[in-house]
Amino acid sequence: MIHRYRVKNYKSLEDVIVEMSPVTLLVGRSGSGKSNFLDSIRLFSDLLLSPNWRNSVVGKSFSSICHTNGKDLPLRFEIDFSILGIDQRFSFALELSKGDPRKGGGFGNRSNPIQLEELLKLGDKILFHQKAGEWLSKPPTNQLPHADNIALGSFPSIPEIVIAFTALTSGIGCHHFSDTVLTNGKFNSELAGLSSNASNYLGVLQDITKNLQDLNVRRSMVATLQRINPTVTSIELDSIQNPSTVIVGHRFANESDIVTLNLAQESAGFRRCYAYLLALYQRPPKQTLLFEHPEDGIHPGAMSLLAEELQAAPDEGRGQVIFTTHNPMLLDRFSTEHIRVVELVNGSTLIGPLSSEQRESIDEKLLDTGELLTTDPARRNVAAREQEAR
Repeated sequence: MIHRYRVKNYKSLEDVIVEMSPVTLLVGRSGSGKSNFLDSIRLFSDLLLSPNWRNSVVGKSFSSICHTNGKDLPLRFEIDFSILGIDQRFSFALELSKGDPRKGGGFGNRSNPIQLEELLKLGDKILFHQKAGEWLSKPPTNQLPHADNIALGSFPSIPEIVIAFTALTSGIGCHHFSDTVLTNGKFNSELAGLSSNASNYLGVLQDITKNLQDLNVRRSMVATLQRINPTVTSIELDSIQNPSTVIVGHRFANESDIVTLNLAQESAGFRRCYAYLLALYQRPPKQTLLFEHPEDGIHPGAMSLLAEELQAAPDEGRGQVIFTTHNPMLLDRFSTEHIRVVELVNGSTLIGPLSSEQRESIDEKLLDTGELLTTDPARRNVAAREQEAR
């Protein structure tokens, strides 16, 4: 689980620190920076996975993703997280800064080199630390990579570092599902878990289907779909070994036979709901799941069911859930402790807990949580505002 996340100088996020809960809702006006916040986590995870990150958008156009103040400031990520079975928390920091081409060194193209700093800690113990091409604290291995690239995934012999790398890469799932989700599946067994657009859903469902040690996963998914559409009897792959599509069984009133439909023939709302279930129930589960506006395209009658699934995920070991929303109905289902308010102030995104006066109004039943998005837009805590003003 991610406990604390800090990002500096990414698009509208000049310097943002967010304390996370097992379920965290990001609410705020359009254009305030909610998507930028989720995108920063996605970029951070992708950088760790990509051996060619120097040739990516970071290496080619560092200024295009940095804060819009026009300055060449370092792009920095800091993340504190925990793993079940390890008592102490991990802390990882990655900073990319624009180097001076006249002095050499750095990465990216010759006219725009990028230098980095990378630090991993477990509790108070530094596992490794590199900065500007030098090892400040070396990990205990005789196969030390050059201190000139992201190193987190380069230590297969050190379990703690391997665990941290896994948690921050394949352990994070970022999802945003379109109207066409689950209509054109491609079987891809190489991806770890559900892809961002669910294009590899056939492989994910195959993993769930083969997991005979936990049949409740399949039963729970079907039970939720039946609450959305009572005619649903089953949802299965057309083939266990070489799946090409998903078949949905229906039994309509006064009909003894089961009618089968291709998943692509189901409504967009039904497919979206199923995509979220695949993300939430995928095997192995993610450490953290990021969803952008899960209410989009979902029938109002299914909103409460989706909220139940999002709420239950952490307690049932299916991962921490972080999502953005504009939907009052969805917001009403969660505690004010889960809410983080996103505001745009002087061109910079600021994120903090819900204001104390609004929390009191909700706790005293004077205001529904959903009304924060309508009659009384959500505001950050005054204490956070005063701290920023100092």
